[in-house]
Amino acid sequence: MALENSIQIIGLNGSPHLKGNTATLMSWVLKGCEEAGATIEWINLKDYNIKYCQGCHTCLRTGECAINDDDFIKILERLISSDGIVVGSPVYADGPTALLKTLMDRFTLLNLFVGIFEKPYTVGVSTSGFAPYRKLAKNIAMVMGHKIGIIGVKTSSIKKGYQSLKDLKKDRLNRKAHKLGRKLVASIRLNKKPYSFMYWWINFLRKHLIKRVIKNNPEQFSGILPIWIQKGWLKPEK
Repeated sequence: MALENSIQIIGLNGSPHLKGNTATLMSWVLKGCEEAGATIEWINLKDYNIKYCQGCHTCLRTGECAINDDDFIKILERLISSDGIVVGSPVYADGPTALLKTLMDRFTLLNLFVGIFEKPYTVGVSTSGFAPYRKLAKNIAMVMGHKIGIIGVKTSSIKKGYQSLKDLKKDRLNRKAHKLGRKLVASIRLNKKPYSFMYWWINFLRKHLIKRVIKNNPEQFSGILPIWIQKGWLKPEK
């Protein structure tokens, strides 16, 4: 169980705008986290250099990404060592921004095969003009840990067009965001992981499919074999 003065929450902003609607809504959630006693740290992906995944599968052979001349490892280490993540993105073409998608592409295989996000609890934040946002908020929260909740808002209307969240009267949304932030910290203190069909499905795949693939092809997965043995997912060869 995390101690009250040691709870670390990261705000992972996938928006290119540091003070836009997504960042504003994220800040409301993070304010609730602070009210509950957590320490807050921001990661604005716009400020970092993250190269595209090459699809080389080196991470499965060695346990490390082949690309080591950008900021990916620095960001990943900060994320997986945190207690909670508030991850946010506006809706771009029914998905996250290219900034966040590039980061997710880089850790997807490690997450699936090694379970690097077993620790953090997450909240998903999404904003849009007219497009649905709930699916995106849910997906980005689930891929980075144990989803506690989601929050989002549409900020365009036929009459007024695009509007800044700061200029809208969204007191109810602000209170909801603060409450969600406090809930995130409370969940971390309780150390009780919520049920997730996605996590059930991933564990099912590891146990009944991925495990067989690794056992039958040990040379291809030599980098993650020690991790599987350490986690108890695979028994060491005698």
